Amino acid sequence: MAIVSLTITEKGYCIDPAIGALDTSNPRIIHDLQNPEEPHSAPGILVEALKRRRERGLTPFTVLSCDNIPDNGHVVKNAVLGMAEKRSPELAGWIKEHVSFPGTMVDRIVPAATNESLAEISQHLGVNDPCAISCEPFIQWVVEDNFVAGRPAWEVAGVQMVNDVLPWEEMKLRMLNGSHSFLAYLGYLSGFAHISDCMQDRAFRHAARTLMLDEQAPTLRIKDVDLTQYADKLIARFANPALKHKTWQIAMDGSQKLPQRMLAGIRIHLGRETDWSLLALGVAGWMRYVSGVDDAGNAIDVRDPLSDKIRELVAVSSSEQRVTALLSLREIFGDDLPDNPHFVQAIEQAWQQIAQFGAHQALLNTLKI
Repeated sequence: MAIVSLTITEKGYCIDPAIGALDTSNPRIIHDLQNPEEPHSAPGILVEALKRRRERGLTPFTVLSCDNIPDNGHVVKNAVLGMAEKRSPELAGWIKEHVSFPGTMVDRIVPAATNESLAEISQHLGVNDPCAISCEPFIQWVVEDNFVAGRPAWEVAGVQMVNDVLPWEEMKLRMLNGSHSFLAYLGYLSGFAHISDCMQDRAFRHAARTLMLDEQAPTLRIKDVDLTQYADKLIARFANPALKHKTWQIAMDGSQKLPQRMLAGIRIHLGRETDWSLLALGVAGWMRYVSGVDDAGNAIDVRDPLSDKIRELVAVSSSEQRVTALLSLREIFGDDLPDNPHFVQAIEQAWQQIAQFGAHQALLNTLKI
């Protein structure tokens, strides 16, 4: 055995997001620490497998996370080492020295299955498959080339093997995911049900490309990639009407997405004193969205891990107080941004634009078109 790959979603790693370490209060982790030879969790299974291989003189394996989460190699490494430390510091040291945890970045737009998409697939295939999904033709997989026991020649099949995945991850998170979230919040508020609907609107299409190239691209470290060409491909992918990728779906869990997709780039702009007016509008768009009412006065079904906290803050704050209230969510904005007067002023101005004119007109005002 050379590689153990994982596609288990973020919850499967049993990490406490507040500290980025193993969540020892997780019931599965508690079980595995009490019954290490009969593990239930992914970290428990991996540690027990590595322990047995070590005892039997077998070579260790590479642990390859394939989940679409930021810095996934470090996430699974922290989970495994955290579990091993609880069991045996000596075992943890051996794992740290002999096991590798490469990072990976995957890119393919896969909307959530709907009754409509399942019916369409059933018609094409001639069978009913409740697990079927639809996705775009584009696919990209970037993998850190760090394998302790060898690997297949994946590059033959188009996988990009690189020394460092982080620059690729930042490019995707800020240019693709960041503009996706931007379109989701402002588009939903404006009455657009799908990302492709947004792309039929001249202002939204122009804003997405401008956001990518003028505000997100300058914050990236990646080299030898034509970012203009990359942005143009993203615009074409977003405009694909067959995907029917709902703005509401992308708008979910914004508290978990904003830090990587928008706030990371904003911090760089604040340090350089460069323009980030569209990013400000995106953050304000999230604030307006989680306030629970769109520009037509319709209630929004807000889905977010922090939805209870957000609802409480919205309930006790007026429109004029909303930005200050939501900036108190330090798990999203950290300690630095709420205390930065330039950041607060920019978000308040963007919020006022949306509150006064609506998301679409605020976008036109920001673009000055």
